[in-house]
Amino acid sequence: MILMWLGSFVLALFGLAYSQKLTDQFSHKLQKNIFDRSLEGNFPAMFQKAMALVLLQSSPQQSLYSAMGFYNLRILAVRPSILMMCLSSLGAWWVLFLGLIYLNFNGYFLLGLSSLYLISVLRTPRMSVFLKWLFAIGVFLIAGEQLLKQSALMQNALSQGDLIFFLADGRFGSVVSILVASVVISLFVRVEFWSFLLALSLLFAGFISFNGAMALVAGERLGRMALFWFSTRNLNQDCRRIGWQFALTSVVGVLAGLLVAGELRSLIIWSVPLGASQFQEKGAQFVLLFSVILGFQWLAQMVWGHFACLVQVDELQDAKYFPKSWLKDEVISPVSYGWMKEKVSKRLSEIRYHLQGMSTLKEGQVPAPLQTRLKAEEEQLQRFLHDSP
Repeated sequence: MILMWLGSFVLALFGLAYSQKLTDQFSHKLQKNIFDRSLEGNFPAMFQKAMALVLLQSSPQQSLYSAMGFYNLRILAVRPSILMMCLSSLGAWWVLFLGLIYLNFNGYFLLGLSSLYLISVLRTPRMSVFLKWLFAIGVFLIAGEQLLKQSALMQNALSQGDLIFFLADGRFGSVVSILVASVVISLFVRVEFWSFLLALSLLFAGFISFNGAMALVAGERLGRMALFWFSTRNLNQDCRRIGWQFALTSVVGVLAGLLVAGELRSLIIWSVPLGASQFQEKGAQFVLLFSVILGFQWLAQMVWGHFACLVQVDELQDAKYFPKSWLKDEVISPVSYGWMKEKVSKRLSEIRYHLQGMSTLKEGQVPAPLQTRLKAEEEQLQRFLHDSP
């Protein structure tokens, strides 16, 4: 029974992750147009472009790591990079949409539409991506239904045990335990929004309380921030500072959002339209409460970003750039990474030109720290391009 439940969960998680990836792929051309126009400029234009990129990528994790990569490679200045990092939480719109249609839309209908992919006359590049996108959503919905059935069977099998009462208990001890467990699991499960799917299915099956479901999704957000801090700890000085400050600020925002969501639950119940089914009611409440947590996280990030942009940056920093594991773990958008490679190639040519020019100067005319930094930067950028696929 557990293996059947786990199989349904993995299949639904595949549909969620694959649909998210195809949503990003479907907008590659739009993202590239934004990059070609540059993210620099006055604040309204910068905000508009950064917001568009975050929404088009539909992955808070990829937007966050891409923004850090831009600043780490000195492709973007501190303001647009931090702005994109602060807006990254809004990329969760796609998973919120899937939560609203979960058990409210027929997945087999979408699978039927996606079968048009087999017709060769329709297999243009854009149409292929669109039909695969429908297929991924259909898989998510169908596997989600099976996950709900398996969760209900597991609840019946464990109805006499202490575990079911502990998970269904919405008091402080149970909620904190679920929060800590979710943080620990997130350190090992790298698939984004696994907790959202798990909480939604367990909530619909009556396996977990609303407070426990909120703690589950909040725990993943805390775990993601811990991983972000861990991933940026070996970058240059300013990136390390931004990494731990952003992570700490996000943790405060998530915890504040979790507390507020618990208090607002009684008000949100009345916001659900009359006549809605039990699944529609729970789904709408869950999505709204999760949006509250994300909203407080975003608000805390924006407040921090306002002051973080004003800090003076030391130009002479270590040439320590992010590892290629960021690309292997798919925490960076492919379009963003392609734009990084273009800019890095251009900057590497400029550095080599300056180094060649310095070789003609007399000794002592160029400060030794500047020469050391340029040589180290040339070596690291060359290694970055060499390790890139």
